[in-house]
This record gives sequence, structure tokens and C-alpha cells, in this order.
Amino acid sequence: MRHPHLLFNPAPLTLAIALAISTPGLVHAQAATTDKPVAISIAAQPLDAALNELAAATGVPVAFSPALVAGKKAPAVKGNLTPREAVNQLLSGSGLVATQEGGSMVIKAARSPGEQGAMLPTVTVKAAAETETATGPVRGYVAKRSTTGTKTDTSIIETPQSISVLGRQEMEDRGALSVMEALRYVPGVVGERAGVDTRGQEDWLNLRGFSGFGTSLYQDGLRMNTDANNYTNQRSESYGLERVEVLRGPASVLYGKGDAGGIVNRVSKRPRTDAPREVEVQFGNRNRRQLAADIGGAADEQGTVLYRVVGLGVAADTQDEYANGDAVSNSRMYLAPSLMWAPSQNTSLTILSEFFRDRNDGFAFRYSPPGASSRKASSVLVGEPSFTGYDQDQAAIGYQFEHRLNDSWTVRQNTRLSNIDVTYRRITARSLASDGRTLARRVRVFEENSKQLAIDTHIEGRLNTADVEHKLLFGLDAERLKTSNLAFSGEVGALDILNPVYDQATTVSPTADIGDSRQHFHQWGFYAQDQMRLNRNWLVTLGGRMDWTSVESLDHMADTAIEQKDNKFTGRLGINYITQSGWTPYFSYATSFLPTLGLDANGNTFKPTQGKQYEVGVKYSPDSGRSLFTAALFDLRKNNVLTIDPDDPDFQVQKGAIRSRGLELEAKTPIARGLDLLANYTYNDVKITKSNDVDLGKTPTATPTQTASAWLNYRFQAGDWRGLGIGLGVRHVGSTYSDEANQSRTPSFTLFDAAISYDTGPWRLALNVSNLMDKEHVVNCIESVGGSKICKYGQERTVVLSAKYRF
Repeated sequence: MRHPHLLFNPAPLTLAIALAISTPGLVHAQAATTDKPVAISIAAQPLDAALNELAAATGVPVAFSPALVAGKKAPAVKGNLTPREAVNQLLSGSGLVATQEGGSMVIKAARSPGEQGAMLPTVTVKAAAETETATGPVRGYVAKRSTTGTKTDTSIIETPQSISVLGRQEMEDRGALSVMEALRYVPGVVGERAGVDTRGQEDWLNLRGFSGFGTSLYQDGLRMNTDANNYTNQRSESYGLERVEVLRGPASVLYGKGDAGGIVNRVSKRPRTDAPREVEVQFGNRNRRQLAADIGGAADEQGTVLYRVVGLGVAADTQDEYANGDAVSNSRMYLAPSLMWAPSQNTSLTILSEFFRDRNDGFAFRYSPPGASSRKASSVLVGEPSFTGYDQDQAAIGYQFEHRLNDSWTVRQNTRLSNIDVTYRRITARSLASDGRTLARRVRVFEENSKQLAIDTHIEGRLNTADVEHKLLFGLDAERLKTSNLAFSGEVGALDILNPVYDQATTVSPTADIGDSRQHFHQWGFYAQDQMRLNRNWLVTLGGRMDWTSVESLDHMADTAIEQKDNKFTGRLGINYITQSGWTPYFSYATSFLPTLGLDANGNTFKPTQGKQYEVGVKYSPDSGRSLFTAALFDLRKNNVLTIDPDDPDFQVQKGAIRSRGLELEAKTPIARGLDLLANYTYNDVKITKSNDVDLGKTPTATPTQTASAWLNYRFQAGDWRGLGIGLGVRHVGSTYSDEANQSRTPSFTLFDAAISYDTGPWRLALNVSNLMDKEHVVNCIESVGGSKICKYGQERTVVLSAKYRF
């Protein structure tokens, strides 16, 4: 009997198993025979999980469709059995059979009663499929599994909330040089709100109309060391990431405090036996020069110790340049060594570390005089080339421990300790003289430090009650964050904006005379989750969490100390209906909270803001996971928002509210052999529904109603052009309001990106161009005092040529 997927050209045999058949349940191990007895102990559980365990225990790859095994149970199997015997026992009474194809076993529906439990004749297959884990590489553009939405290894179609996953291949094909560039093609996300920003603030973004900076940024499931009120914000290097995952909507039930829009979780590259060994060089316009390396593998013959070292060094000029010709430059060094020790199949310990050194000429603020247009040519840089600068040093080290207690229960602990030091020297505009050309400037220097300890411990288990299968999760996490902030004033001469002369003398106060503060933040929370499979179609996810937070703010200059304590319960209910045709409609209700610092007119601390969301959607995977189409409708509300106190305008009260409603569409699919399509559209109607200010009934600034993007990538599969890849992308961001009263707009813009690559042997050559037409566009323009403007410009045309060698 020939498998239908093997009727094509023999060249794509790997695709025949890995893509046409493969699913989240596809498991790959070292090649092994199906006739050799192996000690097997598999508990009664859902069939997909049991088949995963069988493949891991025997080393024999198993391929199956999630729709085929959805809702089916497997009996307990124990003994010294061959993989053939074990899989037959697992499939007993399921209406399914296993065929042997080369060194793999493929699960299919039985065609007649006599076929149940029978192994069909062997078909020779030259390539075995490779599994996808929830934190490992994504095969192609479509991820199948993730931990971000549930903290368990869960299929994306079974996650009851909107989620997008970007894998390494997608980021490389599009030539993403940062996480914000990677997020350009994700629905519900508006990134690069600060324009081209070389400081640690480059992660300014909106998620469903709400800020994602400071509270919504995560790495490896732990909150990054960030604070929107400081400059010590943990940066991530996109080359050191395996995945970038976006969970849209409230996520406090799993992660604690956070704004209502969702989270962005970065997944680091980790040690693997098949880790790539590569060296890459890049050259680009604006003097870009980069050298990177990613080397890993097994450190011993048994493969119990794995290592990986990722490093990068880059130097480049930015698109800003002073009138005297001095460029605003940026240099960065990054090193991320990691080590994994797995003394047995039940235990593993992974050490992750990273070191980051950034030296750049800071954010050179642009000033546009009153009446000037929003064109970049009408503005002037107000900094000083010899003074302005932003220096950041950060270090982080942590571990991920996992131990399987028995066939049903596993305990994990995830920990990271980080330290960040920043020195930021900046010059900004103060006032324009009556002559319309003499600009007084303000000098500030910030010296800041932050230290963070984050830890998450949870236990995951499986059990059955009556006919309901439970995947349980109980966890306790905690975070400690300490920040210290010193601010110094300085003096510098005025600038003639019509004929600017730089390199003026700058003086800085020897002591902190603007600010001297400390802040200590503590959070710990207990969470529980139950993923209940009621039958083959219905999956219910129920979760709850209780958080306790405290913030102590010390202002040494004002000699004040404020302590604020909050506790809050959050929850989530999700319902998925799983069909064998690939359609999965779902519903979810989720809540969030975010502590609000400050005091009202009576000296009372504020309550946390609260978010709640209703979401309905559908996820469709018609071809065993090679494609994924999603649609989501949501209604998201945020309450306890600060607004002006009508009785005392110098203070605020918590009587504001914001509503966000919208539609998100996303498609990732291979249109034809070698041709991949990414496309998304977002309609997001955000309104301030309660306020004592002029913004009542208005849309928040820098929040577009519509965004859309599409990326098409084609790889030649045969002939003289084999190995050649061509990509073309388009992205549109709608117009936004520049002021709270919605009286002025920042125009919409549409940009094009392109790429061409060539793979030959161990070499990969690529040319990536973003903003192909070099269109000048403003991402944020704010009216300042006196009618002047502070505009932040998007990325101009960027051209990068790269050469990668794998060995």
C-alpha cells in the first residue's frame, strides 16, 4: 500500500512526512527499529500525549493528525514491548491503525474492522519527520505549539485566546534586525511608536490599543527587567531568539500584573543536539557592519551535556545626521552562552545567560519650529555630537529545571537574575526666542541601575475524573525589582536653528540636583489552571490567580516615602470546540490588573487598573498544521484609569475608562510548493469612554484604527534556480491622532519590503531591503508648547547584505 503523500516527486519526501502528515503530535527521535523490545511505561491519558511518550521512549518517530486523535483516550501500556506491540495496544478500540513507513509509524483511520491494530506493509521512506516542541524551532512559517498561552505545551489551535508565533525562519526571510521589526507583520500590534530609537526604549508598542511597554514584555516566560518610568530596560537581541510570541488580550491569570492588551514573549535559543553551527557577516547602508556566530551541540558522547554559544557584534550609523555631517552612530556587543544537563529522561537543567553592551550617540531629538511642516527637512537635531550618548550594560543569568516525578506529574522551576546599568546624556529644546531662530536648550544626565530577581515554580499533572481528562497546573511565582535613579542638570549654549553650530561646551552638575530616587517592587502570586477535555470535541480551560504586590518609592530630594500595596484576583475561562475538519471555534473571557502609582488630592494611593475582555474566534488548520487561519472578535475594557480631578485639577482621580473593540485576521499558508503567504488585517476601534478631560469620547494618540500587512515568499524547488528565494512584503498603518482632543492627525503610510536569498551547500546569501521606496513617514508627531512639533520618524530605506556559513 502506497501512502498518498508519496506520489509526488521523490525530492520532497521529507515534506511528505514532516509537512503533509505532521502535526503537533509528530515526534522525532534517533532512528530505531520497530522490532526491538523496549521497557515501556505509559499511563492512561489522551491518545496524542501517549503517542508522544511512545516516540520519546522508543526512538521511533510517530506521525498523526490532531483532528484524527482528538478526544481519544489511550489505555495504560507497560512492559517490555516492541514499538509495534506498544502502538497497537495504545490504539486498541480507537478505530485507528499504525502503518510502518521506513523507520516511522504513521497513524491512520482503519478502513475496515479487520485493520484495527494491524501493521500494514512497509513503505520505504528515506527521511523521518522532526517534531516541534513548544519552545523549539518552528518548521517553516507555521508554529503548531506554544507555552505562552497556557504555560503548558499546548497546540495553538487549542489555546483559547488569540496568539501569533514568529519562528527563526520567518524572521530571517524578512531580515528582521530587531524584535520590533519582526512584529511588523503581526495583527493587533503597533510597534516602533518612538520611531527609530537606539536607546533601550525601542520596544514601545501597542497591543490592541494599550501600551505593551514596561509590563507586557517577557523573555522565556519571565517578565523582562523593564519599567516605563526609567531607562534601565532590558534589551533583547533578535539573533539570540528562537521565537517571538504574541498573546493578545489580558494575561494576568498566568503572568500577574500587566496592561490589558497582552504580552510579547521572547523565546531564547537553547542547547540542542542539532543546534546550528554558523557564522554570519552583514554589511549594509549607513556603514552597517555585523559579525555573528551561533555554535552548539553535545559536549559528551552520551549527549547528556549540551551547549550553545550565541554572539554578535555590530556597528552602524543611524539615519540621523547633524548639520555638520556628524552621524549618530550605534554599536552593540551581545554574548549568550547556555548549557543543558540531562542526566536522565526525567530530569534536565538548562542554564541561560546573556551579556549586552551598547554604546551609541543617544536619541538625537528633532525640533520643528512653530508653523513648520512635518517633513524631516524642516527639523533640526538639538543635541551635541560630542556629548549626547546612551550607554547600557546588562547581564542576566538563570536556569530552567524540569523533573518528571512519575507518568502523570512534572515539576518545573524557571529563574532569572538580571542587572542593568545606564548612563544617558541628552539635550532637548527648552524655548525659542522671539527672533524665531535662537533655541535655548536643556541638558540632562541620567545614571540609573536596576536589579531584578524573577522566579516561577509550577507543577503540571494529568488525571481523569469520570469521562473528563484534566491537564492541571499549579504555580507560584515571585518578582523583586530594585531601581535607583540619579538625574543631573547641565548647561549648553543656544542653537541657531537656521544655521546650527555644534561642538559647544557643555557643563553638568557634579551632584544629582534634579532627581535622586529609589523604588522597590515586590510581587508574588499563586495560580491554578485546569485544561479539561470533556470529549473528542469540547475543551474547557479554566484558570484563576491571586496576586499580592507592593511598591515602595523613596524620593531623597523631597525626603518622602510612599508605600503602596495591592492584591487582586484575576481569571480566565476558555472554551474550544475541536472538529476533525480542522475548524476550532473558541470563546474566552479574561481579566487583568496593573498597579497605578501616585496619590490623589486626599493623599490616598490609587487602586490598580482593571482589564476585562470577551473574545470569540475561530482557528482553522485544514492541512495537518501546514496552514493556520485565525479570526478574532474582541471587546476589551479598562477601568480605574486616571483622569483630572474636577475639584482640584492639580490632582487625578480614578474615574476614567477605555474601550477597545476590534477584528483581527491572520493567515499563514503555503499557497503552492515553495510559495508561502503571510497576511493579516486589524480593525481596532479604541475610545476613551469616561474622562474629566478633553479626551472624553476620543481616540488615544498614536493609535491607528486599521493596520494590514502581507508577505509572499517563493523558493525555487528544482532546476537551475533551485536554492533561490524571493520575498516581497507590504505593510499599511492607518492615520493616528496627534493630540488628545483629536484635532490633528499623523498621516497613514504604506511601505514595501523585499528580499532575495540563495542557498547553496553550507552557504546562505541574502539581500534584504526594508522600506523599499524610501518613503519618509512619521510614526508619532506631538504638538509641543508654543506650536512647535516633536516628530518621530520611521525607518528610512535599509539595505543589508548577509552571508552565512554553516558547518
